[in-house]
Amino acid sequence: MLSCGQYQKVLNGKDPHQMYLLGTQLYKKGKYPKAERLFALAENSYIGKPQYERLKFMRAMSLYHMHQYMSAGYEFRQFINLFPNSSKNDEAYFYIIKCYQHLTPDYTRDLQYAEKTLEESERFFDLYPQSKFIPQVKVISQEALQKLQHKEFAHGKLYYDLGYYKSAIITLNNFLSDYPGTLFKEDALFYRFLAAAQLALNSVDAKKAERTNTALRYYEIFKNRFPQSQYLKTAESFFKKLKKSSQS
Repeated sequence: MLSCGQYQKVLNGKDPHQMYLLGTQLYKKGKYPKAERLFALAENSYIGKPQYERLKFMRAMSLYHMHQYMSAGYEFRQFINLFPNSSKNDEAYFYIIKCYQHLTPDYTRDLQYAEKTLEESERFFDLYPQSKFIPQVKVISQEALQKLQHKEFAHGKLYYDLGYYKSAIITLNNFLSDYPGTLFKEDALFYRFLAAAQLALNSVDAKKAERTNTALRYYEIFKNRFPQSQYLKTAESFFKKLKKSSQS
């Protein structure tokens, strides 16, 4: 039944049972595009039948393996809605999250799907606390969170690079407040100090003392938190400039 001729015969025929049988064989052999096409044609004839649950899940999985993540996510969600008591619901929900993961670009672009990944992960933890997929979902959610954090940190650094030091300080302060355990804490503390130092060094006399004190405080926080930092030499250089400037 797996010959090309037989596939075309079943595909062009009108027997949904043969489509289901051949589609299942093709699915097991990893021939996902052909299997999905047969499942799509046979689906309506299986609504309400015992095999419908299996067909629906295999179709969703086929789409996932075909990298059609939007369509696969839709099919997995429909599967959960159609079969609320299925033993495969946690697996279907896991693959919804996987679809969002695949749809999430790198941190430099729109991260709406990273946000969706986090939302769905939190729901997954609530709905399926004993699921075997919990460890994998935790890894996926952490990856999504890291992309969101990277993007927000990058905003603060961009302000610094452009010379908008006040905006850099505000953005990085908000970032550190929102994500106290972030992997980008060292970078954020360093660039917050640099922005404050540049603001103080280029400040008018009336605001110089206050801004210098703020920058020195940020330096102490950075140095104490990361005494072995790769940025320490640069930070010390600016620290010396601040001390010299405050004494002049």
